Amino acid sequence: MSTLSHPYKDCPEPKEVPTEYRKDVDALFEWIKQQPRFPAFTLNHAHLFLHACHWVIEDAKKALQKYAHIHATAPDIFDNRDILSSGVQLVLNMTHMVSLPKLTPEGYRLLCYRLSDTDPSRMNFAEAVKTFCMFNDVQISKDGPIDGYIVVFDMKGVRLGHLARVQFGPLRTFMSYIQDAHPVRLRKIYIVHTASFINQVMALIKPLIRSELLGLLQFCSSGPIDILPAELLPKDYGGPLTELAAMHAEQKKEIETDYREWLIDSGSLKEAPKNSTTASSGSSSIKPPVKGFRGLEID
Repeated sequence: MSTLSHPYKDCPEPKEVPTEYRKDVDALFEWIKQQPRFPAFTLNHAHLFLHACHWVIEDAKKALQKYAHIHATAPDIFDNRDILSSGVQLVLNMTHMVSLPKLTPEGYRLLCYRLSDTDPSRMNFAEAVKTFCMFNDVQISKDGPIDGYIVVFDMKGVRLGHLARVQFGPLRTFMSYIQDAHPVRLRKIYIVHTASFINQVMALIKPLIRSELLGLLQFCSSGPIDILPAELLPKDYGGPLTELAAMHAEQKKEIETDYREWLIDSGSLKEAPKNSTTASSGSSSIKPPVKGFRGLEID
């Protein structure tokens, strides 16, 4: 059972909901409380998922169900969420995972990911996915239900050896989670400094990508300065902001000190095991994998 405030660490009380959607949020929360295998999701969860799903209640229900189910059935990704564990620390020490401080004019948050250690032999793909999800949960806690996210994946330093380290199980979990359960509005995914073997990468992941997500992808052989406003970028990308490495170090320290206990506690937010009552009555609330999630939006 969770003992801390989720999904926002510093907001135990419900966030303000737009007036026109208050009844929908309340209705979704009442539905949540009636689900026998759901953990202690909060009114803030109802608000967050409804916002991510553009206020469509049935889509929010499916996303919540998928979220709880994936968290319960992918322990390699969602259990043992200690930011100081050796596996997570290895990932944090060989990558830069950064939330940029300035929003776009549309109100979107920019998230940047790149390698800082390019040795493929050091990469553990499952731990990388776990760390990525933990970082994103912290960002959701900080931002609340904002208008959207733009993701920048920098492929500089990525080699074929990294591709060989990809594990299909964690990859499949990750793609399902991002498309069906991640409670954010994803607006664009830029792949910059695109590697020459990008077709091999796409051949690996394309069977797992639906058209909605595929439509968000944009590839660029140069850096983000050619596709994003310079004033939003760090110095090493041609902008005026602090270098990415420095921002990563600062945010890493913040997560380790302020969010360690919260992340460990978040491991309880998953579908509860079947008990004899739910098994015999057929009252399990978890449905088969959903076909769509309105958190993905193409502008």
